[in-house]
Amino acid sequence: MKTSLIIPFKNEAKYAEITMNTAYSYLSKHKIDFELIAVDDSTDGTWELLQAFVNLHPNVIAVKGGEPPGYGKALQKGFQVATGDILIPFNGDLSDSLDDVIAYIHLIENGYDMVFGSRFMAGAKVANALTAKSLISQLGNAFFQILFSAHCNDITNSFKAYRRNVLQDIKPTANGYNINMEIALTGILKKYKYTTIPIAWTERKYGRSKMSMLKNIPTYLFTAFKLRLF
Repeated sequence: MKTSLIIPFKNEAKYAEITMNTAYSYLSKHKIDFELIAVDDSTDGTWELLQAFVNLHPNVIAVKGGEPPGYGKALQKGFQVATGDILIPFNGDLSDSLDDVIAYIHLIENGYDMVFGSRFMAGAKVANALTAKSLISQLGNAFFQILFSAHCNDITNSFKAYRRNVLQDIKPTANGYNINMEIALTGILKKYKYTTIPIAWTERKYGRSKMSMLKNIPTYLFTAFKLRLF
């Protein structure tokens, strides 16, 4: 099965070349049938770096995101252009683990429709696990887990894997970071076969994350109740 690794970038000039090189080399070394899809919403020169990488490597696509830009729009664009059987969003700051990508691929190949990664279950390897942001995230995810009877305590995490047909059925519409829970919770409600595994997560070395947990709480709640009630 072919895997499409979808990597959104927004002003990540310090990461773009490193992330693309690291992912490309790793997946090639492990003899994975893959393509890299870079979706760019940047204004800092990231786009030029991505274009240069595309010109030197096969199986790499770089596209511009939507207008106005948004994380959810970027993933939607990536899903549209991807040609793989397995689609995996991957953070452009290398906070996600490529070892976990391999684990996701094997689980999908063995029959799962969706695979979720959890930073909060036994076996996860996470830096700064007791920060205020992490505690807020754990509380929110616990609420969503109860609300949907989900076998996942990190439903808002972006790092998941999906069969292509799942995304074609769900047709996600969220424009922001809530797209991750929109897809996962809709898939759960539709009874797709899924599992959750502990993952590794590493704090970014350069710059600051574009994602604000506090700012996204209202959007997450709205998305959850909309899916639960309708």
